[in-house]
Amino acid sequence: MAKFEPIRKNPGELIRSEDWNKIQEDVKADLEMLEQEIRVLREYIDRMAKSVTLTNLDSPVGSSYRLNEVVPGDVGNYATSVLGYITSQWVLGKEQAGEICKFGVLDYFDVLYYWAGATLSEKGCLEITLEYVDGTLHSESDLFVHDWTQLRVKGDRNPYIEYLLSPNERVWYKYEIKNPNPDKEVRYISFKDIDEENSPRIANVIQHVARIRPV
Repeated sequence: MAKFEPIRKNPGELIRSEDWNKIQEDVKADLEMLEQEIRVLREYIDRMAKSVTLTNLDSPVGSSYRLNEVVPGDVGNYATSVLGYITSQWVLGKEQAGEICKFGVLDYFDVLYYWAGATLSEKGCLEITLEYVDGTLHSESDLFVHDWTQLRVKGDRNPYIEYLLSPNERVWYKYEIKNPNPDKEVRYISFKDIDEENSPRIANVIQHVARIRPV
């Protein structure tokens, strides 16, 4: 609420210096309060974000398996058909490397969240590539993925955000990568197995978050 109250004078009347000074002080105080409110509003707008969760994703490449289906080369499965939003997994299997899956997005975002798990290993096994509508690419390679057969500590290498446990305590880990080009529209997100021993798996769910930018 503005603190300024007008002091009305008739034509030809003089204004006292005390009144003039008070007017200036009130106007200054109102301007300072307005500037503070604008700063708070800008900070609020900067924190606003749009979150999109894509489920039941299909891929033009790779092989998918149900959660309660045994992947060739694995021992056991997740012992459930649904875990959170996850209903299936994309995985190449042991002693294979190459593109696991590729999801269509057609959207802008700052951060990508994905669910993954892998066979116990100390090596990085996953590469993620963002393919933009303009044809350019950005890749994050040698990403470490935690053991899917039992819960592991976060550690310092690609620490997960959260995790989901199945009834038999098999694990899905949620990871994030930052998009270095949030002003570019992403067409595809590609996941690649770069380690034949590690067998990383990708859930059929991703989430991306975009900061809302003032027009």
